[in-house]
Amino acid sequence: MKESDMIFDIIKRRRSVRRFDGTTIPKEAMEQILEAGRWAPSGANAQPWRFIVVTRKEKLAEISDFCYYKLFKSRHVGEASAAVVICADPDAGSQTYVLDAAIAGTNMTLMATSLGIGSCWIGAFEEQNLKKMLHIPEKLKIIALIAFGYEVGKASVPPRLPLSSIVHYETYEDKNEPDLITKKKSSGPFSVFGKLLRVLFNRR
Repeated sequence: MKESDMIFDIIKRRRSVRRFDGTTIPKEAMEQILEAGRWAPSGANAQPWRFIVVTRKEKLAEISDFCYYKLFKSRHVGEASAAVVICADPDAGSQTYVLDAAIAGTNMTLMATSLGIGSCWIGAFEEQNLKKMLHIPEKLKIIALIAFGYEVGKASVPPRLPLSSIVHYETYEDKNEPDLITKKKSSGPFSVFGKLLRVLFNRR
């Protein structure tokens, strides 16, 4: 398999995993995941990210209490084998520190996928409570959390809009804009309705 095909295969296999079996992630694998984040690009090579790795079950359970999606607690954080809290220093020298940290996180999820480890981005959380619990300096901003672990079952393949609906050449053409209903069913609120029901009944 060509290198480009291998990379594309990893990108397509990455899923938002919300059911973990609790198996411990080997130290070497976790270090590979973190190394992938370390090698992300950043504005002015400022490398504004800081990673906090949490593996203790009781602490993961505490963290899950501060993570949620609307009315739903992110219980899968407590079931994960590890969570990485991605912080960024706004004064590190990069005006794009939020994007930098997000790219680092993406690198980590792709490396995890290549190692057979599932992951899930957590973007809704109580920042101040997490800072207090993890002793994070006030100057740092928590960008996201990523839960890691070995998947139970297999996450479904999410739909994707076709390139013809999202790609424009030279100028933006309204005729390529996807139909609103189609867009919502494919990638908007309608697409996550079933997932929310599964979370509610603990059938993630």
